[in-house]
Amino acid sequence: EAMDISSGMLEEARKKNVYTSFHQQVLGEPLDFPSATFDAIISVGVFTYGHVKSNAFDELIRITKPGGYIVVSMPTDLSESNEFKPKLTALERSGQWEMVTATEKFLTHEKKDTGVYLKVWVYKVC
Repeated sequence: EAMDISSGMLEEARKKNVYTSFHQQVLGEPLDFPSATFDAIISVGVFTYGHVKSNAFDELIRITKPGGYIVVSMPTDLSESNEFKPKLTALERSGQWEMVTATEKFLTHEKKDTGVYLKVWVYKVC
């Protein structure tokens, strides 16, 4: 399933012919999915500067089945920011999820140095 705030991005997702359904929703607001719906959620390019806030992780955890996974990419400096680091840590300390692994940082574009480094984290929902 594909979800995005933008109808244009959902149209791009349709062109890939890999998704079975499309949902135009706002991450950071309550999502129109029952609790414990998904085995895994993959979020790439969503948690970045000026986009989705850290409170969106609560909804992602809610709609992921216990034992399911949330895979998220994020700029390394954003993950260490005063908004994101405390939230990520609090979710782990409260037993809502546990970090399985994280990649080493890497440039967003391997062919040009944008100066922006990303990491990918895998969390298991408890």
